[in-house]
Amino acid sequence: MTITELNRKQTAYKNKLKKIEQFVNSFQYVDETKDCIELTSKLNSINDILKELDNLQNDYCSLPDKVELNNSLEILSDMEEDAEKFKVSILVFLSKYEEQKTENAKLSPKSHIKLPDLPLPTFSGKFQEFEIFKTQFMSVIGNNDSLNESQKLMYLKSALKNEAALIQSDQDNFDSLLKALENRYENERALVDIHIAGILSINKLHNENPTQIRSLIDTVRNHMRSLKNLKLDSNSLSDAIILHVLNNKIDKESQRLFQLSLTTTQVPSLQDFLSFLEVRCIQLESVIKSDFAEKSIPIKNKSSSGVNNSRWKSFLTKDKNKTSTAGESNPNQGQKACVICNQFKKHSVYNCEMFLNRSSLERYELCKKHNICTNCLNFHPSKSCTSKSRCQICSSFHNTKLHRDKTDVSIPSTAEAFIDTAPKVNSEQCFALRSTDKKNSKPMKYLMSTAVAYANGMPVRIILDSASEINFISSDCAISLGLKRNRIHSSVSGINGLAQDIKYETNATISNKDNSFNESLKFMVVPKISSVTPSCNLDISKLSLPKHIKLADPSFHKPAKISMLLGAQVFFKIIKADQIKINDSITLQNSVFNYIVTGGLPTADDKLHCFLLSEQEGLENLISKFWQLESLEDESLNLNSQTKLCEDHFVNNHRRDQTGHYIVQMAFLKEPSCLGESKQTAIRRLNSLWRKLEANPNLQQLYRNFIHEYLDMGHMEQVFEVSEPTVAYYMPHHGVLRPDSKSTPLRTVFDASCATTTGESLNSILANGGVIQDELFAILLRFRKNRIGLISDIKKMFRMIFIDESQRDLLRIVWKESIDDPIKTYKMNRVVYGTTCAPYLAQRVLKQLVMDDGHNYPLAASAVSSDMYMDDLLTGAADIYSAKQLKEQLIALFRGGGMQLHKWSSNCKELLANSEVSDGDVSLTIPDETKALGLLWRPQKDSLAFSVSANVDTC
Repeated sequence: MTITELNRKQTAYKNKLKKIEQFVNSFQYVDETKDCIELTSKLNSINDILKELDNLQNDYCSLPDKVELNNSLEILSDMEEDAEKFKVSILVFLSKYEEQKTENAKLSPKSHIKLPDLPLPTFSGKFQEFEIFKTQFMSVIGNNDSLNESQKLMYLKSALKNEAALIQSDQDNFDSLLKALENRYENERALVDIHIAGILSINKLHNENPTQIRSLIDTVRNHMRSLKNLKLDSNSLSDAIILHVLNNKIDKESQRLFQLSLTTTQVPSLQDFLSFLEVRCIQLESVIKSDFAEKSIPIKNKSSSGVNNSRWKSFLTKDKNKTSTAGESNPNQGQKACVICNQFKKHSVYNCEMFLNRSSLERYELCKKHNICTNCLNFHPSKSCTSKSRCQICSSFHNTKLHRDKTDVSIPSTAEAFIDTAPKVNSEQCFALRSTDKKNSKPMKYLMSTAVAYANGMPVRIILDSASEINFISSDCAISLGLKRNRIHSSVSGINGLAQDIKYETNATISNKDNSFNESLKFMVVPKISSVTPSCNLDISKLSLPKHIKLADPSFHKPAKISMLLGAQVFFKIIKADQIKINDSITLQNSVFNYIVTGGLPTADDKLHCFLLSEQEGLENLISKFWQLESLEDESLNLNSQTKLCEDHFVNNHRRDQTGHYIVQMAFLKEPSCLGESKQTAIRRLNSLWRKLEANPNLQQLYRNFIHEYLDMGHMEQVFEVSEPTVAYYMPHHGVLRPDSKSTPLRTVFDASCATTTGESLNSILANGGVIQDELFAILLRFRKNRIGLISDIKKMFRMIFIDESQRDLLRIVWKESIDDPIKTYKMNRVVYGTTCAPYLAQRVLKQLVMDDGHNYPLAASAVSSDMYMDDLLTGAADIYSAKQLKEQLIALFRGGGMQLHKWSSNCKELLANSEVSDGDVSLTIPDETKALGLLWRPQKDSLAFSVSANVDTC
């Protein structure tokens, strides 16, 4: 900025100060309210001018030395002094009003009513709530001059909850944190999207329910008012669009009445529509009240003929035990006794003292005994009751006098017959079992446990089946989600042993809407899970569902495709404890996806689905594998495109440091810039992990030890930069206990397959070089040829290989030392197990180690090239001397690459005696058995064995 522009700004501020000076000099006390507002406004203006003068002074000082400032700085100093004087004068004026208020307060009578303390406003991270929170917080805390900056910061942090509490600021002060919140949540575009989505996503009303209609009115007006505050005024076009949407949301009868209320061909306004709905609510509420009054209060007036009113007759019956002669005077003649108490009193069942003194269960039994309707307490069958009244406690179809708590047996609903009037969509039944109940004339349609879940962030309809050993996904769903399918050879069997060949499997992450539940699962791909479920439209108009709960599948009663089947692997992780019983046949089961509707509804269709599946490998596939073992090929002859890419990338980008360690780079199929935001998911998963750690102190300590070991060994480092790099990926992690492992009782798994906001994950863009070592069967065959066997494995093999520094931001994690500690960011320095490329990089480094140093250790080079599978070594020699030479060369070769062999085992004591025992994992005696590539090797017998866990039934 030039000296001329700065002088112009100085002149502008000087003119503002002159106006303030005129105001101060001419100020007179007139009206307290108006004066206080004007004084406060001028005080804020002076504070703003002082800030701008300070910035202007900095601009002057930043000009080059050759620029002549003349007396500009002196003028600024004078202006600041004037501004301070005016500020003091205004504060004096305001103080006089404060003194007057204090005097008035002393003179005013004291109130003896103790008002409750106002709670501090809180903010949980919802965009639409931020403006209200900011206004309330600033009026209570932010503009409170009696609080210092540190106190304001503490109050602000305590007011932030959930996602908002994770917001970080550049500086640890109140203004900086408030600015960070404003930058995040004062997002007009996001707010507009939220309010428009709120209008469009209003649930459709199926019944004439005044409460639901009022909720619709309030929701629409709230969103429209918020949009208007965002300076988005409505017009005739927007009103017409919203009116059309809302008209399709209300019930059919209300739609018909609204059309009848229109007297012209002009397009009605949105306000006209909402006014109609308000009148409609009043009408419905009046009808409900009058209907309730009629059902609750018996009509006792007699007709002119002296005969009791027919409505009163419905509550009474003749007393057959009473007789009278023609000449006898009977005061009860013409009256009927109450069937409950047998008294000749004019009261209904509803007001009978004997009936009211019974328990709700006993009342219900009395109603059944005397054929009294359980809904209106009149004398007719419950099935033929025309009353729309419901229980005032649970809204079910029974009288309030018969209501029982959840701990009691549920009262059957009067709506015992749900008539399936909709035509069948499809008669085909997949996995169908024909079953007819001869005792019941109305077969039941039992509902499958369906829910709407999110697969890799996309909504899909799933079915839960605890009787299935494996998870399934339809091929259409796998294609639409863009999942990578791996070819397999397997089959599954169902009812009566019917088998289905499976050719592909895939992996996907299943979560609920708020991502509090998140599981990475393997799925078998099938052409179709089942036909549409249910097979026909079910009539639920008489089914009274609680209004306050959300359903896992809001369209459970409509035929629709099933995209996934989740089996026993996650079934009990999904199901929660609480249930809501609607009637004898329908129960709502809570789950991580909200409430699942279970049970049956009467229908004309008597076919039932069955989803009992178990995994079975076909005989032809087993024979095929034996033939495959006989035709081992050189993998270098059939390198696929990814293997070629990984090979070229490794050759061009690997190097070694001074200690001999290898430094490698990961190869990508796509640019890492396609990754979206992943930190928030990692934080949510960490908070979920800590809830498990809090419940298991042993697991918590093991996890801490693992993290500390990573840090102490330099395998990861803390990130102190506040700003995020251009491309970064955060891996969620969790622990798996391994009670059978002495060296690693806890294995921490890094989830590099967790999808980012773009749907991509680190694993989805990494190239997989495949397996370049020999197959297990060939290694085991060669191992059996040796007279002296030698087994070992590489200690922390992946972690002995460095990742190039340029790629370490893609291997970030978050961690905190306790559940209440602040979250810290770390990045990995070494190859991470859990990434797609990790196995290939480890194998390729071993191959490169042989190529670089193998000429110095020929025996070891041969063993590493042919007798290793991942980090496990199964080798041997014909005699003890050769075995000792082999062992020494192996130790030296791996030491040169920065690696260490441990867990030595052999059928020769002399080889074990020379082992390094610093790690305490080497026995100097020949063990009874040791693990060898998934089998058990028994060195003393020199035999291989399987370890099988079988459950044997005892008599």
